[in-house]
Amino acid sequence: MDKTDNKTGLSFLEKVILLALDDKGWLGNSEHSIKFGLAGAILFELFKHSRIELKEGVVVVKDHTPLNDPLLDRVLEFIRSGKKPRSIRTWIQRMVFKKMMIRKSIIRSLIAKKIIRKEEYSFLWVMFQFKYPVINSEVKREVREEIFYRIMKEEKLDGYDMMMIAVMDSCRMFRKNFRHFDNFPRLRRRIKVIIRFDDPIEDGKLVGFIHNAIRSAIVASNVSIHA
Repeated sequence: MDKTDNKTGLSFLEKVILLALDDKGWLGNSEHSIKFGLAGAILFELFKHSRIELKEGVVVVKDHTPLNDPLLDRVLEFIRSGKKPRSIRTWIQRMVFKKMMIRKSIIRSLIAKKIIRKEEYSFLWVMFQFKYPVINSEVKREVREEIFYRIMKEEKLDGYDMMMIAVMDSCRMFRKNFRHFDNFPRLRRRIKVIIRFDDPIEDGKLVGFIHNAIRSAIVASNVSIHA
């Protein structure tokens, strides 16, 4: 099952979405890229639960036993039913373009937990959009401060810390969360060091692969949109 924080009661993927939303409930400049970031984060979860592995640059199902998490199990089955092994980047792209409703599933979970709410927004009563204002600001503050101070303490980061940093970097989430924090310039310097992902531990290498795949998939999608 997706890792859940005992303190906040939120899963790793719920934290990603919560930090992707700005304080008014908009995804803003993360609107497009977060789909790819979430796909990469889900693959990381499946790697961590030993359901998939990398062999010669492609993703291979190692164990198809369900995790009793509807979203992770749906993606695991999607990979298992694939006709051939594919790279991390390709699976990220396929998850996004197959419209697996990943983002919506996580947003619904945050609404059910009363962390955010859904509001309809109209522009001149013609264009309708939804935004998701935070109603439990204390939880968001805890999530935001936790990752900030873990980065700034310059201690050994675990795989989930690094994966969060990878998604936040790929999806342009640092400024919206931390621009008002003291030492924001130092935070940016720290991030530049971390996203090299040259830590010899296995999680560092894996997150590095996923980070590159997310960024590559986003760039490719931007090219196709504007072609």
